Amino acid sequence: MGTNEFAKFVRDTTGRTLPLYGYNLFNDSNFPALTNVPVPANYVLGPGDDISIKIWGAIDVNLNLAIDRNGQVTIPKVGPVTVAGTRADQLEALLKTHVGRVYNNFELSATLGRLRSIQVFVVGQARQPGVHTVSSLSTLISVLFESGGPSATGSMRQIQLTRAGKTVSTIDLYKFIHSGDTSADARLLPGDVIVIPPSGARVALLGALDSAAIYELSGKEETLAKLLSYSGGQQILTAPHKVLVERINPAQGQAPRVIEERALNADGLNSTVRDGDVVTLFKISPEFANAVTLRGNVAKPLRYAYRPGMKVSDLIPEVSALIQDDYYSRKNILVQYESPRRFPTERTAEGFSYGRDDKMVQNGANRQSPADRTSEGGSYGRDGNMVQNGSNKQVSADQIVNDIKNQLSEINWDYAAIERLDAKELRTTLIPFNLGKAIKDKDPVNDLTLQAGDVVTIFSVNDLPVPAEKRSQFVRVGGEVKVPGIYQIQPGETLPGLIQRVGGFSQNAFVYGTVFTRESTRVQQQENINKSMRRMESDINAQTASALQNASSADKATALQVQIENQKNLLRRLQGLKANGRIALELDPDDPVPPAIALEDGDQIIVPHRPSFVGVFGEVFAESSFIYKPGYTVSHYIDKAGLTRDADIDNLLLIRADGSVEGSSRRSSFWSSGVMDKKLNPGDSIFVPGLIDRRTTYTQFMEGAKDWTTLLYQFGLGAAALKTIRN
Repeated sequence: MGTNEFAKFVRDTTGRTLPLYGYNLFNDSNFPALTNVPVPANYVLGPGDDISIKIWGAIDVNLNLAIDRNGQVTIPKVGPVTVAGTRADQLEALLKTHVGRVYNNFELSATLGRLRSIQVFVVGQARQPGVHTVSSLSTLISVLFESGGPSATGSMRQIQLTRAGKTVSTIDLYKFIHSGDTSADARLLPGDVIVIPPSGARVALLGALDSAAIYELSGKEETLAKLLSYSGGQQILTAPHKVLVERINPAQGQAPRVIEERALNADGLNSTVRDGDVVTLFKISPEFANAVTLRGNVAKPLRYAYRPGMKVSDLIPEVSALIQDDYYSRKNILVQYESPRRFPTERTAEGFSYGRDDKMVQNGANRQSPADRTSEGGSYGRDGNMVQNGSNKQVSADQIVNDIKNQLSEINWDYAAIERLDAKELRTTLIPFNLGKAIKDKDPVNDLTLQAGDVVTIFSVNDLPVPAEKRSQFVRVGGEVKVPGIYQIQPGETLPGLIQRVGGFSQNAFVYGTVFTRESTRVQQQENINKSMRRMESDINAQTASALQNASSADKATALQVQIENQKNLLRRLQGLKANGRIALELDPDDPVPPAIALEDGDQIIVPHRPSFVGVFGEVFAESSFIYKPGYTVSHYIDKAGLTRDADIDNLLLIRADGSVEGSSRRSSFWSSGVMDKKLNPGDSIFVPGLIDRRTTYTQFMEGAKDWTTLLYQFGLGAAALKTIRN
């Protein structure tokens, strides 16, 4: 980009580097020379031009002749013919006259071939001043392109063509740029001189317009309207009421710069600008004269036309105006899980089911039983997932819950707000109101009158936390109940109430073994696991350093290394444990009535089929599941499994099917109360730990967690987890 002192001045004044208007027109240095263009009729032939002559009839001749330095071409049997100075449209007539003096009854055509080159001069404020060899067809404008045009200090508006000391033409390139006016263009002759004088008066135009640039005036002054015409005229986004003109006034002495304020009205447009002016246009204000804005959790967050007396209920006339468009998109995506497989119907609320058309449909006497069966040949698995018969493809019930909850962002009906600008204080005022009362009830206290410029914001329950009873809450019920499914719970609803709502338990329900899991409990259990694992890891590192330092021999050090590695392996297995969030309901096995525990969003209740076994594992010879027999005690099953010599019967664990754990730790005096005589229930498990005094790697590591009851309660682990960390 070219620059000059005025451009630098503008940059220092405004912080912007403005281009010189029209300067980039000549940036292409590879402008092609004029070669394959038609020869105009008024072209004057001269030495160096080639002529193609074809004669037929009495004679048949094709000639390619060059005009010699004497301006002649020589035709066989005709002789030399002077053609220099002849116009292109007169050439054939001239040649016919000379050939006709020798031949009769012939036809002749003549065309120009390669044309001569000429030399012209480009001087003054040019990018590439000097002698330029160009085509004899070249014009003033074409040579300006070939030579790079004016420099950054040259004029675009007073370029002169002189010939033999006289000015032949003066061209204003602004006219050529704006309207393609080539009336001042002229064909060049050998020896012509193109003179580019220094630039005339310059004005900088910037601000709210598309073509901010430095413009050259055609004289000392021009009107503001004329200046704007160079940039495309007054634009719609330009504020009409204010234009700033920074002017240099040498008469001001030490402070020669002044600022004038004008408007884009008749007087302002007719006012003049002059050399050195910096003209700044401003954008129109983004303010709307009659708009209120609705945003947030709404269908169409837009600006709406304001009218006097307009209320909130006019802006949001009905509840459906709050349903966002992506609700339907999310709804449509539901069919893409396992296309073309159809969804089984699963209960979602009292009297409703999740239908095949993805809609909530009313259910009547066609409720299904037995508990596991769903529509379309699907079944509700024991793990709570829905399985399509004849296929292993599944749609997770958790996914269904998430879909239901996420399809529609729940509105916060208790709180919405109006943002209003206080024009006097220039501060924003927040006016809260109850959305539900304003829209549903048309309550005049909350159906507030709006003002132009107000912004109404609608919140969802996720934007501002609201009490749990005001959120949609869902729980999942599966297994041996009459109607398993996903249910929306009511505020304060309890487990017994939900069981009654789903039709009660099936005939094969093992209520005592009900698995009740809760997300908040799982999170707490996992935190306990992670905290204990960090503490155990720290203890291992400390004990390792101390033991290795006190090792009395290389053999002992090697043995310690093996033991330490085993401990670390066990720790890694423990770190992989995940809490399940189960809450032990501590039911009476003889009368398992679910406790009146209040339900929470995300709770899962799985009622298993009645089992027929009791598990025994740990330090026994036969880890297995044994047939449950009523009245059998711990000792019966211990005898069946057989104790190893490392069995620690003083600290065995009894893991009940309801999730509770009973330990025989001497600290609790449980053994002395006759743990071996404890009667078992179906689904119970017995864990026999190893003796601490055997100092095995496993027992030594777990010595700090000797109270198995505490371990299981805090971590939320079960028999399967104990098997994992033991193996």
